[in-house]
Amino acid sequence: MRVAILGAGAMGSWFGGKLVLAGADVQLLTTNDAFRKAVNSQGLTLQSDAGSSTVTVPAYKPADIQAPVDLVILLTKSFQSRDAMAAISHVLTDKTFVLSLQNGLGNADIVSEFLPVERIMVGVTMMPVDKIAPGVVRKTGDGPTFFNSVTDVDLAVHHQILETFSKTDLRVELDDNIHKKIWEKVAFNAGMNALCALAHGTPGNIGANTEAMELVKAVASEVSVVAASNAVNVSLESVFATIEFACSQHRDHKPSMLQDLLSGRRTEVDALNGAVVKYAYKTNTAAPLNKTLATLVSLAESSHLELSD
Repeated sequence: MRVAILGAGAMGSWFGGKLVLAGADVQLLTTNDAFRKAVNSQGLTLQSDAGSSTVTVPAYKPADIQAPVDLVILLTKSFQSRDAMAAISHVLTDKTFVLSLQNGLGNADIVSEFLPVERIMVGVTMMPVDKIAPGVVRKTGDGPTFFNSVTDVDLAVHHQILETFSKTDLRVELDDNIHKKIWEKVAFNAGMNALCALAHGTPGNIGANTEAMELVKAVASEVSVVAASNAVNVSLESVFATIEFACSQHRDHKPSMLQDLLSGRRTEVDALNGAVVKYAYKTNTAAPLNKTLATLVSLAESSHLELSD
């Protein structure tokens, strides 16, 4: 299977590197010049508690994608989706599938501007990965990945993807209720990512503070109400378990929202807390906690952007 990782940041690089080690034909696509230069000259280094390995994999600008491609794994930030898909649109054929593993809500809607919904898959990954340096990423814990097609169809490509990933040590599963999984990750991220970003802290810091844990769970509960108003039933028990697991097992992981703030980059708050507020508005549902966090993170984002200029 020929795979293109569109958005080869920390997570995309880990997926791409593991697929290469399993024998897949992979290309990494990113606009990060320093990353491409490092990977093409020194290889991609994958670090974890189990050890370190370096793989040879080509890295290109998205517009320089090498056709043909069977599967595009989309891992850009949500607000980058449209530009990223437009950059590779010239190689999308009736045999190309796109799997979005992005954070947030509404990602498939943007992808559907570029290819039929029948060839779009969505999913979530709970694996924490940090970028250490150009060409170097580190996994700080374990977590599963779930996916399925946007439409209720049984596709042979599902089995190809599962077979391809079965050769790696990544836990990738087909989930019949993938939209529930997506909302559950939003419920997790809406509180955890926003609070870590605003506090410049980590899940370990959240877990050590009783009031912070209560707030994270209250935000998740609010998301579950909004999800229910949009005909998706979230398991709060599962979300709370994930929150507690992250606080105990991913203690030192820096969520992407925090990394973006510290680097003076735009965050994904609009696809997380901001999106929850929009979905709540459509169904006349209250979401005051998410609205407050969206406002605060947006304010912090603009302040950090000004400081980085």
